[in-house]
Amino acid sequence: MKVTEYEYHLPKEQIAQLPLESRTACKLMVLDKTNKTIIHNRFDNIKQYLRPGDLLVINNTKVVPAKLFLFRDKTMGKIDALLVSKQEEGKDVWRCILSKRKGMEPGTVLLTEKKELTAHINSLIDDEFLIEFIDTTGEALSESIKEIGFAPLPPYIKRKDKNTEKALKNKDKSDYQTVFARFDGSIAAPTAGMHFTPELMKDLIAFGVEFVEIMHHIGKGTFKPIKTDEIEKHNMDKEYFEIDGSAADRINKAKLSKRRVITVGTSSTRALESSCVDLKHGLIQPGKTWTGLFITNGYKYSVIDGIITNFHLPKSTNLVMTCVFGGKEFILDAYNQAVSDNYRFYSYGDAMFLT
Repeated sequence: MKVTEYEYHLPKEQIAQLPLESRTACKLMVLDKTNKTIIHNRFDNIKQYLRPGDLLVINNTKVVPAKLFLFRDKTMGKIDALLVSKQEEGKDVWRCILSKRKGMEPGTVLLTEKKELTAHINSLIDDEFLIEFIDTTGEALSESIKEIGFAPLPPYIKRKDKNTEKALKNKDKSDYQTVFARFDGSIAAPTAGMHFTPELMKDLIAFGVEFVEIMHHIGKGTFKPIKTDEIEKHNMDKEYFEIDGSAADRINKAKLSKRRVITVGTSSTRALESSCVDLKHGLIQPGKTWTGLFITNGYKYSVIDGIITNFHLPKSTNLVMTCVFGGKEFILDAYNQAVSDNYRFYSYGDAMFLT
C-alpha cells in the first residue's frame, strides 16, 4: 500500500505547542468503528464511554531528559543532540542524532555549555553518531543528564529561541511525562497517557474500571518516519518492553471473561499484540523482550478491544496502525473532521477513544 494514502492536510497552527493547563480538559473524539459514529466531548467525561469491568493498559515508562545542547566553538553555534541508546557496558558510549552533520567528523570534540560533559565523536552509523561522553563533574552520566538535559520534545514542538527553551526546561520535563511514569528509558512520551490525572484515575477505579501497568520504552522506532513508497517496506526499529506475570494474568482474565481490554497509547498496543500466544482468545504471555512489530494493512488485532490515542502525524506508523484497527477511510474521515473542528494535534494535543 502506498504511504501517500495516509496523508491529510493539517494547518500548522493546530499543532499544539504547549499542553492545556488541565490535563483532562482536552477534546475527546469518541469513535465506534462498527457503527461508524463520531461523538465530540472532553477527556474528563471519558467515563461516559467506559464500562465497569473495562481494563485499561497503561505504559509506566519514564521519559529521560535525553536532549543536550552541545558546542564545538563560538562559530559553530548550538548543536542539538538526542541520546538514542547506550551502546557499550561500562562506557558512556551512545548512539546520538545531531542537528548538524557538517564538520562532525570522527575525533570532533563537543562540550556542554558549562563544560560538565565532553563528547567525543567516534563514528557515524547510518544516520546516528556514536559518541563517547565523559562527565567532568565526577557524577554518573545518568545523574548529570537529569540536571542538564532537556525534555526530548519532538521537532514539531517549537521553542522561540534558546532562552525560551531554557525558561521552559523544568516545565517541559514535567509536562512531557505521564503521572504514572516510573521507569527511565524513553526518548518520547506515551502521549495518550498524559491526559490522565490521579483524580480521574481514582474516579474511574471507583466506577469499576481496572488499570494494569506495563513498561514499553519508546525509542526511535515509534517516531521514525516512513520514507518508503510502499509502507510494507518500512523497517521498524525494535523497542524494549516488559509485561510481568501479574499484568499478563489480569489481561488474560479480562479476555476470558469477555471484558474489554483497552490500551492507552500505541506503545501499549504494540507490546500486547507482540505478546499474544493465543490468537483465538487474545491471550498473552509475560516477558521482557524487544518488538519490531509494524502493524500494517492485513494485520488482525487479537488482544485489544479499544485504544485511547492522540492524533498522529501524516504518513506515520502510528497513523497506519490506528487505521488498521478502525478502518482507513473511517479514521481519515475522522481526522479531517478533527481538523475542521479545530482539534489540537500531536503530542500536546487532543485525544481519540476508538472501539
